[in-house]
Amino acid sequence: MKIKTNIVLLFLAAFALAGCGANRLTYYNTLNNYVAQKDYAAASKQVEDNTAKFYGENDLLLYYLDQGYLYHIGADYNKSNLLLYEASQLAKDLFTKSISREASTFLISDNMRPYYGEDFEQALVHVFSALNYIFLNKGEDALVEARAADDFLKLLQTNYGNKNTYQEDAFVRYLMGLIYENEGETNDAFISYRKALYTYRDQQKSLGVPIPQELFDSTIATAARLHFDSEKEELFKDFPALAENYKQAGLANSFGEIIVLHYNGRVPHKIDNILEIAFNKAWGYVGAVQTEGEAAESVSTAKTAIMSIAANQQVVVAFPQYVPTNYAITSSIIELPDISKPTELVEDIGKIAVKSLNDRIGRIYAKAFARAAVKYALSRAAVRNIEKKADNALGAFLLSSTVKVAAALTEKADKRCWQVLPDTIRMARFAVPAGIHELKVNYFNRSSVKAAEDIISNITVKKGKKTFVLVQTNY
Repeated sequence: MKIKTNIVLLFLAAFALAGCGANRLTYYNTLNNYVAQKDYAAASKQVEDNTAKFYGENDLLLYYLDQGYLYHIGADYNKSNLLLYEASQLAKDLFTKSISREASTFLISDNMRPYYGEDFEQALVHVFSALNYIFLNKGEDALVEARAADDFLKLLQTNYGNKNTYQEDAFVRYLMGLIYENEGETNDAFISYRKALYTYRDQQKSLGVPIPQELFDSTIATAARLHFDSEKEELFKDFPALAENYKQAGLANSFGEIIVLHYNGRVPHKIDNILEIAFNKAWGYVGAVQTEGEAAESVSTAKTAIMSIAANQQVVVAFPQYVPTNYAITSSIIELPDISKPTELVEDIGKIAVKSLNDRIGRIYAKAFARAAVKYALSRAAVRNIEKKADNALGAFLLSSTVKVAAALTEKADKRCWQVLPDTIRMARFAVPAGIHELKVNYFNRSSVKAAEDIISNITVKKGKKTFVLVQTNY
């Protein structure tokens, strides 16, 4: 009876796990529909109402990330920063613990582990936090976040060397340069701008984001103020096309700047990519995975069962794969009374997400193949044990079939990600007289037809200062 009860529980758990991915996708579709309607209060309530279902202990980081972003675009900047701070601290803690936990728990499904967050997601936490402080007129706190972003990117380069694609982020550097310059930190602004320039250039093939002309102009302007003549010459040499279109940046004494950030679209979401592999090929990965404790004992037990398993028997393995999320708006044009210009693409979060996953997919493959092989061997051993102890042939068949089905169903990819993020970030910059301004944002679809507009009023611009304006579309 105990054997039957345990197997039934495993069977039910497997089906629960199998349905979780579909439910999560439906949940985020509902959540993003509220965002599309700009009903941010309803979106935040949706998160709170579903905390127990979708944000358990292992998904606590996602709770902080989702709510932090929703409060950010909903203009509740204090609440947003409280949640984003918790996200940043938890991500650091989970990363530290994961290093020591990896060898002893590799047999556990990735879905059963705490969600650690992607590196680019952690960088975006600093972006949203810095902007929150800017909107709260807390420039010094925004500087703290700018320096934290710099420290985080340095940490990635130290920890990963050349192993990961995501070690630098051109937009993060660009934005932090704007913040440094706004707070009078000209030297730090130049360093950030310069790093942004070279990062955009280095990632042209992989991400395809054009280098913003205004970034080049700002880099030259800060270099000129610092009398970095040799650095200016080097930049003109390294970026000839931008140098040809260079316009001297700088604000007249009575002018300030409006910087419009347009968060657009929905970031790609993850699905299961199911593969079948011959058992002997899958088992070949087991020796490459470091194990200790209970995991090592499980591997040892599995080795005793592999002689009875035909080499060509198939093992089912699931991997995460990003797929695009549909949305219609693709561009925007900002209108002021005397000037209008299109926003430029400055960050392609969707492409960064896909490349970050692809960069480590080999490691995911190796671990998943090894886990699947050991689980398969252990399940075969369990089936033989069941067949010996079952009261009749039908009972043995049902129980052994349950084990096989449960083993297959529990092999699900970890599809968790920060799913309320925009797909891209666009930017437009305007030098304007100090005072109160109004602007119109025109949104265009894939057919270049105007689909919607926003009017932003009472924009206060101070002499020599930058004023940030945030708009979002995800439909």
